[in-house]
Amino acid sequence: MRCDTAKLPVMLVMVCCLLCALFAFGRCETALIIDGKVNGAIVIAKHGAVRDAASKLQMWLKEATECEVPIKEPPFDGDAIWLALHSDAPKLAKEHRLLELGDEGFVITTLGKRTYVLANTPLGIRHGVYALLEHIGFRWFFPDPIWTIVPKLKSVVLKLSDRQKPAFSYRRIWYEWGATTKRLHENYEAWMERNRQYGSFQIDCGHAYERFVPHRLFGDHPEYFALVGGVRKPAQICITNPEVIQLGIDYALNAFRKRHELNMVSVEPNDGGGYCECQSCRSIGNPSDMTFHYANTIARALRKEFPSKFVGLYAYAYHSDPPKFKIEPNVYVQVTTGFRYTKLSFEEQVEAFRRLGAKVGVYDYFSVYPWSWDIPGAAKASRIYELAQSIKRYHELGLTTFDAESECNWAPCGVGYYIASKLMWNPKLDVDELLSDFCRRSFGRAEAPMRRLIERWAKGERFSQRTLVLALRDVNEAFSLEDDIQCQERIAFFGLYLHWLKLWHRYHRLSQRTEFGKLIVDPKAVIDAAHDWVVFSRRIYELGIVHTYPMLFTEWFNARLSSLLRIEGITKEMLDAWKNERTDIPTLNEAKDLARSDLEEFKDEVVVELSWRSYSDELVPLVERIPQLKEAYAHIKRSPLFVERGTHYFFGKAGEEFEVQLKPQPGHTILGRWKVVEVATGKVVAEGDVKCEKPNEPAHIKFRLPKSGLYYIEPPTGYWHVAELSFGGRYVSVRADRKQQLQLWTPNINTPLYFYVPKWTKSFVIGVVGGGWPKTRIILRDGSNKVIADRELMPTDELSVLVPDGSCGQVWSIAISTLRGIFEFYDVPPYLAAHPCELLVPKDSL
Repeated sequence: MRCDTAKLPVMLVMVCCLLCALFAFGRCETALIIDGKVNGAIVIAKHGAVRDAASKLQMWLKEATECEVPIKEPPFDGDAIWLALHSDAPKLAKEHRLLELGDEGFVITTLGKRTYVLANTPLGIRHGVYALLEHIGFRWFFPDPIWTIVPKLKSVVLKLSDRQKPAFSYRRIWYEWGATTKRLHENYEAWMERNRQYGSFQIDCGHAYERFVPHRLFGDHPEYFALVGGVRKPAQICITNPEVIQLGIDYALNAFRKRHELNMVSVEPNDGGGYCECQSCRSIGNPSDMTFHYANTIARALRKEFPSKFVGLYAYAYHSDPPKFKIEPNVYVQVTTGFRYTKLSFEEQVEAFRRLGAKVGVYDYFSVYPWSWDIPGAAKASRIYELAQSIKRYHELGLTTFDAESECNWAPCGVGYYIASKLMWNPKLDVDELLSDFCRRSFGRAEAPMRRLIERWAKGERFSQRTLVLALRDVNEAFSLEDDIQCQERIAFFGLYLHWLKLWHRYHRLSQRTEFGKLIVDPKAVIDAAHDWVVFSRRIYELGIVHTYPMLFTEWFNARLSSLLRIEGITKEMLDAWKNERTDIPTLNEAKDLARSDLEEFKDEVVVELSWRSYSDELVPLVERIPQLKEAYAHIKRSPLFVERGTHYFFGKAGEEFEVQLKPQPGHTILGRWKVVEVATGKVVAEGDVKCEKPNEPAHIKFRLPKSGLYYIEPPTGYWHVAELSFGGRYVSVRADRKQQLQLWTPNINTPLYFYVPKWTKSFVIGVVGGGWPKTRIILRDGSNKVIADRELMPTDELSVLVPDGSCGQVWSIAISTLRGIFEFYDVPPYLAAHPCELLVPKDSL
């Protein structure tokens, strides 16, 4: 029904007009775009210092709305986003305490019909612009453009209040070997900007001696370089040589004279050892003392001309330990999380450097190619919950910068890289919410299966045929649930990765050799599998799915395909031809076809999901809880249990003198270090060394326990030092899981080990992590001696076990034939014994 104001009393009309005026006057929102029509502007000061940020804001708003919001200069009285530096709006900046936010912080606030982005620098304004865009739905998850989320909006109405500054003053997720094509480089730099990487406190701590004392000087000036074993070698420098000192000082001074914007130059040693042993250098102390003495010398000289500039270096490898003296205030130290040749904990190391006067940051390893090989769950960045926890911890320690060595491998690690970029800015963000946002916006109706896939990797599940099949099921389900092309392109990104993994998995299995070096299949099958994997790797190079560059074009190519290279007739020319055979990027339809055909290949494979059921460390003797086991297994002989690696759990009493006998595997010696650990506290209560160099000679370990309770012993066993431990008839079990793996040398298929399957168990998994040379045979029997599984497994295979009705709540047996096989149990208590009546099980498994 239409309301005709002309028929209303004059007084009522006046009241209505007044209320409308009051509403308009009191409105606190910016109606920038209404129903597809521009209603406002982006306003910047005449000096134009933030014009670039304004142009980017304008571009992205047009992407979302198809409307081009004009960029104006004051005065402007309409609805607008104002991008203002401190000097442009000093009163407002003071009200919002803008100076507290430093060079990168910003405030976004809606006042009346204006939304302000306030910052102290153009960099802060740029950060604020991207934060504002995130508020209205934009995301830049991965560098490839298919991962840019642009909301489709008819209206943009802002009512915001946000105040941010970064937790770390420099944040960098960088690729080892760099972004090696124009497309990868442009996409990477754009992603870094949009996710507020880099920062105002630029760091430079990388290996640097080569920069100013290059190896090419060695011929003319061997005295510049380290004296090692009485011979000058170019691995490191002689840090007390006066000319070398001057070269370092000149290098630092000239760097800042040429580039005033620099904040820091590195004086980090070259990678590796080889430190100088001349009398002058050794008088300073150990490698840490020498390294930081040299850094101090350059820092003091630098401060005279550039008092606000820094020299940087790592606390790393042979110079992980703090020096014996104070560190100059303009020396910046990044403590590395790997290659830590120190007895100090990471926390102790950080605090020690800080006490000596250094400013301290962290250098982490998100993904290192020869550590992870682009396999899911292998790199830290793939395990997002562990990654997030470490970032929060580094911030709590007060570290001020964050450098993360990474790879261009966005399928296995991209979710981690994205989440890390957010936590480097604000460690208080919730990881689960970030992951939910990623999956919902990236995959739409396919959110559930894609999250399931990512969660498996995030929890660190090992890559195997089992997890490959589960992931292929997830991707095929995702394709069936979502028909939006952009969502399908993102699903395809992971689908192509799974095809790459399938090709690698096929090559890896076929290229296995016996202990005598013989291939287990026709060499042609190995060659064909390698060819397919190499060609496909080149096709996905530009997408950044995996780090193709080191895989194909560095020494790691030969390392990874070493079995192939041993085949007669393989030539460099042949391999180079494979690398350039095809460079076309797979299409969406091809990706969907590959996902379907890959899953079809494994249609008969029985695989189970892990529940990740965990059990307590409170162990009890199973036979004491189920006394009838004694009679039931009275006829069973104790099996031999020779371990290369195997943590033995046992009970002891306070003050008890323990003697453990070690019987070597025939032909082996016993040589190594042992320790006894109290389970409840994790405290080492006894340790020592065993050295029996005569083959077949037994050894004894003696120790006294401080109190009654559960303990474990890590025996002095290893390669060609395999032994069986005897505890004099006590309850003893070995553990076999991710924390404490079990490695058996050559177990006999006729002498099984025993483990307990709790009554609620529907399924579980046994992983063969390595060994076998190349195959491992496993025979599983339930408590009635019924064979449940009899399988041959390859290294990295996992056996999915479905527990039949009536077979749970029993002691099962596992018979193994292998050579140096490594085993892990999942979703059942991971404890095995040589006899059922010796078995220890978690109290909460009964």
